[in-house]
Amino acid sequence: MSQLRLPRLLSDGCVLQRRKSIHIWGWDEAGAKVTARLEKDEVTGKADEKGRFDLYLPARESGGPYELVVSDDLGNTKTVKDVMLGLVWFCTGQSNMELPITRVKDKYPEFLHTEPNDKIRTFKITAKSSYHGPFEELESGQWKSISQETIMDFSATGTFFAQHLQQITGQTVGFIDASLGGSRISSWMSREMLEGYDELLAETDKYADDYFVESVEKRNMDNAMNWHQDLDSRDLGLKEKWDKADFSKDSGEWKPFNIPAMFVDTELKGFIGVVWFRRTFDLPKEMAGKKMRLFLGTMVDSDTVFVNGEKVGETFYQYPPRKYDIREGLTREKDNTIVIRLVVENGLGRFTPDKDYKFFINDQPELAVNVDGTWQYRIGATTEQIQPTDFVNWKSTGLYNAMTAPCHNFKIDGVIWYQGESNTHEPYDYADLTKRQVEGYRKMWGEENLPFIGVQLPNFTIDLNDQDKWGPFRLKQNKLLELPSTGLVVTLGLGEDNDLHPVTKEPVGERLSLLAAHIKYGYNREYMGPVAESATGIHQDGKLAISINLSHAEGLHILDAGKGTDLEDFYIVDEDGKRAKASAHLSGSQIILTPQDSSFDPSRVQWCVDDTYHGGLVTNITDIPMSPFDLPITERE
Repeated sequence: MSQLRLPRLLSDGCVLQRRKSIHIWGWDEAGAKVTARLEKDEVTGKADEKGRFDLYLPARESGGPYELVVSDDLGNTKTVKDVMLGLVWFCTGQSNMELPITRVKDKYPEFLHTEPNDKIRTFKITAKSSYHGPFEELESGQWKSISQETIMDFSATGTFFAQHLQQITGQTVGFIDASLGGSRISSWMSREMLEGYDELLAETDKYADDYFVESVEKRNMDNAMNWHQDLDSRDLGLKEKWDKADFSKDSGEWKPFNIPAMFVDTELKGFIGVVWFRRTFDLPKEMAGKKMRLFLGTMVDSDTVFVNGEKVGETFYQYPPRKYDIREGLTREKDNTIVIRLVVENGLGRFTPDKDYKFFINDQPELAVNVDGTWQYRIGATTEQIQPTDFVNWKSTGLYNAMTAPCHNFKIDGVIWYQGESNTHEPYDYADLTKRQVEGYRKMWGEENLPFIGVQLPNFTIDLNDQDKWGPFRLKQNKLLELPSTGLVVTLGLGEDNDLHPVTKEPVGERLSLLAAHIKYGYNREYMGPVAESATGIHQDGKLAISINLSHAEGLHILDAGKGTDLEDFYIVDEDGKRAKASAHLSGSQIILTPQDSSFDPSRVQWCVDDTYHGGLVTNITDIPMSPFDLPITERE
């Protein structure tokens, strides 16, 4: 049996980084003489005492497809087919990087009819953690190009980034997708990067005990299974088949309930257990009996939905939007029934407000029936709060070791990073951790100024509390820009205040591509929104005003991102930290602020430092908003 083996990244369909020496590595019998050949370029070396070989072919310009042939003097050969030379980016982070095209296809229906594109390829790494140190090789992944069969599993952010970067550069783009929902920044950092963070390193050591991890995973499984089995066994709705019950035979146990609603604002405040909701609805003749779709916003926590006594869908946790298909022949014109069995795990149940709750026909948007409004509810069973899950994969160094470290041998042009949601409530210094991560990645990839482009968190409010604030966190993310060859995508206006996973992903990918093109490829058009450089106290009409001096201010204007064009998010702050609103207007390439209280003595000025924005967004010719800021008023004229 051949001992010659190549890493997963060097497999059929791979994209190799142009203009950098091509690292070919793998494993063979110790001492074996190994040769790598790509077109006319060839290099030979030996496997070391552990069987590892590392060969370097000369850098090449973009092109392909080629065959990469690796052979040894023992008669073994590995041929990697359909190899392209182009631009390779490492795309990493948590759920908004991981979020696949299938979750945004209703926003971008063109993906339902995707044309093949062999010049955009991704390598998706399945979630895996290790606390015993870095893996030498990935345990999963293969290269795939865009096609109707593959596209739905691609990262939406990564795909839009690659599409726009290809449009700008004309090059083949390959992106490695190493992402996992819920993960913290320390999950994606090595021990060396976390040096001095003793608590995080102690966490790594704790989860390096395989028996402990096995017990944690078993406990997680047992807790969830036992909790749900006990609840199901006591659920009166399951016993009496409320999904199929005759609504006309109501004995008075059902009470009215208005959907959507946060349970905290209703008689179900603090409820834990299973509660059933039901209502009847009619359909116009044009919809009755037709194949259609049902949107039910998002719910906390899990649901099963029945229409006319037939289960049409279920979702097992709170975040995915409820989008269910209704088969042809299931509905009728009059007296249809819809029943929702909702399981609430932690006393924070809800039908998320400002979402769609409706039946509709896809290609006939005028045919829609809303099902928000008055429903009836009845409690099936109550219980105690479910035990929290201990997510093993999220611990410090785990994802870096298993998913990132094995990629360091593979040459790339840069990193894009969309993460932070899971760190907004943590006590650790996110700005310092980011600096360590960037410098650590650059060291491991062997490139001092390897581009690193982050995505700033968008507007969001619904699940936040006093310990979990996104506004101040964005200011910490700004500190990434203190490092050379970095960028930060501003996403205010692209978020959804009521959803952790906004579906508007194309502008995120486009803005990432603009920054990548500027930092790496000499793109000379505007690539970002306005930047507040300084704030100066001035006198205007005999009163104190503040001039905010901007760069990237060509075409300065106010963007209506769904909340009007009034400038509502400027504040002035005094030496004691007291904050007051300020009136604002645009003036050339500046913003002029006027304190609404003339007696207020400001020392700082702020823009969009709350969890969401409340009015218009300041932008330029790109329509990319100005980044949130907190600036000192440096001088007074």
